[in-house]
Amino acid sequence: MWQFVLIGDMVIMGFMIILIMWMSMRQSQNAQQQCMNIPLQDEEFPGGANER
Repeated sequence: MWQFVLIGDMVIMGFMIILIMWMSMRQSQNAQQQCMNIPLQDEEFPGGANER
């Protein structure tokens, strides 16, 4: 039974990795930069994490 769980877990992880790689290859470089900077620029948005 544990082999079934292990193999299933590896298949799902492989699918997730391939999905992320495929999605990142389809995005433009500018869109990727904007997505990566969201946590760094949250103080610029109203209601951001650093607003008191």
